[in-house]
Amino acid sequence: MTGLVLATAEDGKPIFGFGERLVHSLEYLRFKAKSHNALYACETVSRVVSEQHKYRLYIEMFPKDWERSTKSLYRAGYFKAYSERTNEFFQLTNDKRFPLLEYWHDDPDLELERFAIPPMNFDLCCEEVDFAHLRDSYLAGLIFYFLEDAEILNYFSEKYGLDRESLPPIKTAHQNIWKEKHGAKSKPFSDLIRLVDHSTGNPWLDITNCQYPDLFEWDKETVDWLTEAYKAANQYFKNLEQLDRRIEEDAQTFFCELISFWNTGRVGSEGHKVSDE
Repeated sequence: MTGLVLATAEDGKPIFGFGERLVHSLEYLRFKAKSHNALYACETVSRVVSEQHKYRLYIEMFPKDWERSTKSLYRAGYFKAYSERTNEFFQLTNDKRFPLLEYWHDDPDLELERFAIPPMNFDLCCEEVDFAHLRDSYLAGLIFYFLEDAEILNYFSEKYGLDRESLPPIKTAHQNIWKEKHGAKSKPFSDLIRLVDHSTGNPWLDITNCQYPDLFEWDKETVDWLTEAYKAANQYFKNLEQLDRRIEEDAQTFFCELISFWNTGRVGSEGHKVSDE
């Protein structure tokens, strides 16, 4: 026995015509297994089981798309190790859940038994500061990581008239900036620094191009978690809009408060305790 059973829809009903095609496939599998060594037969069985798993995941995640699909269950798709139907599942995941078919995943010979996700965040170790595409608030957060480079503060001086000489000196990061909970005034600064530092706890924001990628499994729990994490990552960047507005309104006060938070773990002018309530 192979352990494979007839694929069913969410309501438990058999998928019309699928069982017959699967039987034919297994008959062909038995023929192939007799014609090759045991190792090849095991690999072939493994591929069939893997594809069945992805079909079930397709049905569970995108039931209406499965019902409408006319893609072949047997003919190879763009990724040659998988059928057209499985390739369609990969594409739907990319279109409706999170970016999948980019970054490393552009080789037709690739096997996607596990998959990586592309980093969404600026890479401190591998990228040059892109003044044209990074938000002003994100650029502000980079001043703590490019202390020897005056280019960022010069940018704000030219754009917003920032008086660099009147800013408090940047000290060693205060341990309180890494607290999990912050008040309403300090939380936006905490979130900004965590984002720039790749310390958000969100895989889309914390992975970098310089590290070996984490590989994820094809199961619904993982896909659902990555989907929600992807939404949260986009919200992280959207939340920077309020900091952008504060820079536009008063860049001098913004930078004084940001540096004060870095130095003391609280919002306020250097050396003065300001309530965070």
